[in-house]
Amino acid sequence: MPQKDYLSLDMPLTEILCISYFDRIIGPNTFHCNAELSDREEFPDLGRILDFNNEEGTFIFAFRKYQTVNHIFYLESEYARGGKDLLMISYMIRAAYFKSEISDIYRYLESKTPILEEFASELQQLEDFSRILNQNKDIENQQDLISLGNKSFQKKFINLFKSYFKTLCMKEGPFLQKSKDELKKVFIFGADHAGKTTFLKNIEALQFHSQDDSGLGTQILEVVIDNMEILMEECIDNQFKCEQCGRSNRCINKAQGFILIFNVSDKQSIIDAKERFKIIVKKICNHELEDTIPILIIGNKFTYHEEVSEEIVNDTFQIDQINECDVKIEYFPVNLLNNDKKTLEALRWFIRNII
Repeated sequence: MPQKDYLSLDMPLTEILCISYFDRIIGPNTFHCNAELSDREEFPDLGRILDFNNEEGTFIFAFRKYQTVNHIFYLESEYARGGKDLLMISYMIRAAYFKSEISDIYRYLESKTPILEEFASELQQLEDFSRILNQNKDIENQQDLISLGNKSFQKKFINLFKSYFKTLCMKEGPFLQKSKDELKKVFIFGADHAGKTTFLKNIEALQFHSQDDSGLGTQILEVVIDNMEILMEECIDNQFKCEQCGRSNRCINKAQGFILIFNVSDKQSIIDAKERFKIIVKKICNHELEDTIPILIIGNKFTYHEEVSEEIVNDTFQIDQINECDVKIEYFPVNLLNNDKKTLEALRWFIRNII
C-alpha cells in the first residue's frame, strides 16, 4: 500500500482530504483519506452525508470542530448498477486553528469549489477507477482501496491526490487576515441611550453560550462580533474626517455593514437616529463600493412603553427609496434586554447579507 508521505504538507488533523463513494453492497464507504476518521467522534460522518444526498454539486457542512466543503459527482461506469458510480470529495478544516489567518471561513471554503470540481474531472478520466470501485472486496468496509489497483493506477492516483491536497491547503486570496487597520468592520451607531452597548454585550453573551456548538454559523457569528465597533460621535459630526477614524472615510471604505439602534418608544430618539442615518446613507450612495453594504435597523422596545408603528419607521428612514441606492436595509423591533430569539433573527439577516 502506498505511503501517505503527503501528510507532511500540513498537520493531518487540521486539514483533511477524503474521497468517499457509495458501494452497492456495503453502502457509503471511504476510498482514500489522508487521516483515519472512523474512530474519532469529532469528525463528520461522511458516509451519512453521502447516504442522504445524491445530487451533484458542492455544499458546505459543519460538524462539531470541523467545517467541510463537499463535492458530489458521478463516474460513468460499465460495472456500476445504473451505469454510474456516486462519489464525494470532502475537504475539511478545523477552523479554530486558522482564526488568526482566515478572516472569512465560509468564503474560504466556498473558494475551494473550482479546485474540487477540477479534481473530480481528473478522477472521472482516471483509467480503471470505476473497475476498482466495483470489484469484490475481501474485507468488508475495507479502508484505503488504492491497493486494489495496479502500480500504474496507484502512482497516478497518489500524485493527483497529493497535488490537489497541496492546492487546497494553500492560504491565499482575500480570506487571509489583514492588519487591524485594513480589516472590515461592522459599525454600530444611533441615538444616545438607545441600547447600543446593551446590544453588543448581549450578542457577546449569546455567542459565549453557543461556544459548545462549533458549527459554521457559530464561527461566522464569532467573526462578525469580533469586528463590531460602536461608531464614535466625532465620526458622524465631522463626516468621517476625525482623528479617531485615522483617515478620511474609513467608516465607509472599511465598513462590512452598519447596525442602527434607536428607542422605538421615543420619537426624539427616532429623529436623532434619522439624522445620523442620513449622513451614513449619503456617504454610501456617493461612493462606488465593491460590495453591497447591509444596514440592520433595530428599534429597541423598552418594556411597558408604547412603540411607534413599523409604517412610521419606514417613512421616517425612507427605506423604500434608499433601497434603490444598492443598500440592503431591514428593520427589526426588538426588546434587546430579554428577546434573544428576535435578536438572533435580526443577526441572521445581517450575516446572510454579509456573506
